[in-house]
Amino acid sequence: MSSPNGPMVKVPRINVVEHIVLPAEESAVVIVDMQNDFVNPKGKLFVPSAVKTIKPIRGLLERARKHQVMTIFTQDTHYPNDPEFSIWGEHVVKGSWGWQIIDELAPLPGEIVVEKTRYDGFYGTPLDDLLRSNNIRHVVVVGTVANICVLHTIASAALRWYKVYTAMDSISALNDFDYYLALRQIDFLYKGTIVKKAENIVFEGLGIWRRQTR
Repeated sequence: MSSPNGPMVKVPRINVVEHIVLPAEESAVVIVDMQNDFVNPKGKLFVPSAVKTIKPIRGLLERARKHQVMTIFTQDTHYPNDPEFSIWGEHVVKGSWGWQIIDELAPLPGEIVVEKTRYDGFYGTPLDDLLRSNNIRHVVVVGTVANICVLHTIASAALRWYKVYTAMDSISALNDFDYYLALRQIDFLYKGTIVKKAENIVFEGLGIWRRQTR
């Protein structure tokens, strides 16, 4: 089927569950690139739909903290003359305001921040070692951008045989096509579990990840 503006593509079936319960001691939450340049309207690569994901991600984060679930933030990080600037323009330069994680989701002391230089949170980072050394089997990935850094990070987790999860209201993309493309790949290709709302991702028991208080 096509339209005057180009082809119209029907989204294939995407499996979505209403509720999931995960063991706290074997689970981790990975919050991808919720930084000012992507989430704040003044950011250099602002994703408008990312704003709506702040509240559900915040709720997920609070439950993870309550259950002592391992929490990891990825922080997209670039340096002057980064080759990626030829694709996206300059963004998230280390030390800049745009590089900082948004205040609403600011990591607490003791929570891990992984700086990454490419789309994939595992590429060139200690993320896999951090997960394995803490006996993590279940990885919940949320954040932005759905079809870029979120999808690449979920792909790398799945290819390492972690069980992967995300929530529909906790990932964002620049347009609907990219959003549903990411969900389709997570479901179909990486056999991930997609939960309709982040509030329905529940942790059972207590993990081992103790945090300091502010």
